[in-house]
Amino acid sequence: MIDTPLAPGTAPSPVPYTAALRGPRHRWWRPLVGAAVVAGGLLVLVLLTGVGYGVAWLVTDLDGAALDEALFSTWWGLLLSNLVLAAGVPLAWLAVRAGHGRSAGLVSSVAGRWRWRWALRVLPPVLAVAVVAALAMAVAEVLAGRPAFGDGTAPAAGRAVALLAVVLLTTPLQAAGEEYFFRGWLSQALGSWCARPVVGAVLAAVVSAVLFGAAHGPQDPWLFTDRLVFALVASWLVHRTGGLEAAVVLHAVNNVVVMVPAVLTGALAQAIAETGAPPLLVVLDVAGMLAAAAAVDARARRRERARR
Repeated sequence: MIDTPLAPGTAPSPVPYTAALRGPRHRWWRPLVGAAVVAGGLLVLVLLTGVGYGVAWLVTDLDGAALDEALFSTWWGLLLSNLVLAAGVPLAWLAVRAGHGRSAGLVSSVAGRWRWRWALRVLPPVLAVAVVAALAMAVAEVLAGRPAFGDGTAPAAGRAVALLAVVLLTTPLQAAGEEYFFRGWLSQALGSWCARPVVGAVLAAVVSAVLFGAAHGPQDPWLFTDRLVFALVASWLVHRTGGLEAAVVLHAVNNVVVMVPAVLTGALAQAIAETGAPPLLVVLDVAGMLAAAAAVDARARRRERARR
């Protein structure tokens, strides 16, 4: 499990994404240093979030329950939440740089950078599949006698525009923050402890998926399964493409496609704070994830996307 430094003059062999932090300078304790950096960063985020919550409480003069509701249904509450989660990107960079002594760009991809052209190439098929899956789930809800996009009251035009602006501009950052944290730093840190890349990839996928699902708070088994499968699919995409781009696009598109109709129907708070999901919707959502992943994989194979 513990890496052995290469002999002088020995060239390292190409490795997959989850093994990118291994190499001549790797030591067993480096992931622990990275974890300490992450713990410190999370503590700072918690403190800053507490300060933001306190300021909101003073400015809005709301009680605790009303403020909790406002944090899920107002533009400033959504902005605060998304920016806090987006901090996962610099936190992952810092953990890899300070803890592992490697380039922060390795968190983005095996190329050592974010591959913009590749991200833009996978966007159309992922968006198309996500829209079709969302429509299928909406039809299933209507046939079951439930509102297609939640039970809410449409907001005023000005409030809707502000919410949509926050969703479109910062939800991709929120998705990137979660992917950089779970499929990025955490997966690479776990993978660096394994001498066999395949073992590291499987360990990283399973552990990061369980923690990703648990991080969303109380939820029924069906909703947890939905998030668990999403995380496993995202890890598979990272392994197949050698970077986080496809996983971030999948995550961002999924969230935006869910949140835009929720904003327009006044059900944003309900959508964000949801703790359960009907089995049929989970099956349809999982089918959409798998279809999107297959489309990305087909495009990656056609263009021989480097993954080592």
